[in-house]
Amino acid sequence: MSEVVTNELPEGWELLPLGNLRGSKAKSINPSDLPDEIFELYSVPSFTEGVPEVVSGKEIGSSKRVVEPNTVLLSKINPRINRVWIVGVKSKHRIISSPEWVEFFPTDKAEPKYLMYFMQNYKFREHLCMNVTGVGGSLTRIRPKIAEDYKIPLAPLEQQKRIVAKIEELFSHIDAGIEALKKAKQLLKQYRQSVLKAAVTGELTKEWREANKDNLEPASKLLERILKERRKKWEEQQLEQFKAKGKIPKDEKWKEKYKEPEPLEKIPENELPDSWNWVAIGQIFEVYVGATPSRKITEYWGKEINWVSSGEVAFCYIKDTKEKITTEGLNNTSTVIHPPGTVMLGMIGEGKTRGQAAILDIYAAHNQNTAAIEKHLDEQSTEYLYYYLMQQYELTRKRGSGNNQKALNKTRVQSIEFPLPPLSEQKLIAELLQQKFSSIEHLEKDLEIQFLKVNKNKQSVLASAFSGRLEKNKVSTI
Repeated sequence: MSEVVTNELPEGWELLPLGNLRGSKAKSINPSDLPDEIFELYSVPSFTEGVPEVVSGKEIGSSKRVVEPNTVLLSKINPRINRVWIVGVKSKHRIISSPEWVEFFPTDKAEPKYLMYFMQNYKFREHLCMNVTGVGGSLTRIRPKIAEDYKIPLAPLEQQKRIVAKIEELFSHIDAGIEALKKAKQLLKQYRQSVLKAAVTGELTKEWREANKDNLEPASKLLERILKERRKKWEEQQLEQFKAKGKIPKDEKWKEKYKEPEPLEKIPENELPDSWNWVAIGQIFEVYVGATPSRKITEYWGKEINWVSSGEVAFCYIKDTKEKITTEGLNNTSTVIHPPGTVMLGMIGEGKTRGQAAILDIYAAHNQNTAAIEKHLDEQSTEYLYYYLMQQYELTRKRGSGNNQKALNKTRVQSIEFPLPPLSEQKLIAELLQQKFSSIEHLEKDLEIQFLKVNKNKQSVLASAFSGRLEKNKVSTI
């Protein structure tokens, strides 16, 4: 039911079910029966672009509806997304629409834009959302009758035109504010990228580095220490394995089996400060690929051990995981538990996942779609690595290969070029970035609040419009 009561309506208005304004009944058509005809198709996906698709009948695999200019289309899919579209005259082709729209054909009782704006108002959207079928997001639908039974306060036709004009006048001011907010948001995004670039090229810490140059351990020396520590850990692991088997090595020939990590095949052309070095990630970090315990064995899944999936690797600190595995599950897969501070990297996916990084704030194992990157020296800064991967996101994604699903793998992760600063500079860079990003995030939250405010202002305009107050009262657009 509408929130408007009949006796509160202005003189000359009437309260009608929307179903009274549907006009003609839509006729179905199977475009594939007309393979050579070109159609103008109003599909739900093309709503985002604001332009219907122009396609031939042979490209359309299901039946559609024949519509006409000025038909108002209300999306049946997921009414939380405010999709209402007016059919325009875009081309000379026959106009058809997806059956995922509820069609309101032109009538002599309602201006199409009056209907469209009414269907965008919060009360109507809330009514639709409370009466959906299906479960979750794009699987939810509204039945046409839910919309048809909802009552609209209908002004006289000439007044509808004046109300529409007033709505659009006020919306133009609000939209100008929205554009300014979008521009501010984009500028913050650009600033974030410029700060990241300055950080990983040494520009951010240039003055500090010059002031402390006599106290810095060059990255070349740091690399030597890391490689030495890497070999030491390997030898300790080998001796533990000998001990577990009850064996004692007769000589030191077993040490010859140690394989040095692969250096970079080609040094990037980007110049670094003198105290920095280009290295491969695999030279200074240990890279692990995880695994998934069999889901057919319920004993492998429980509440004991955090287990990271690729969807949780999203430029964040991981403080908990959606799923947990048991000790038995851990022991029957190749995944291992990694300590807090380990950097996670998404390796598989066409969406945003591949190339995204995260830092563990907990002990956790992980799946095969992610890489875990651990440091060799306690004093190494994994935060600096995390920020570097953030700055390199787009380039890291391009390293993926595969015909069907693009993917990174362990070797490709190990071969990623990494600008290695002295240890103290790594830590300083991480601290400076944390401070700057904290300020950026604060500003972004302020912008989101402003976005919510201007959207509420739009709803305020619509509420006034359909109660008859818009022409009398001043409505805030700020």
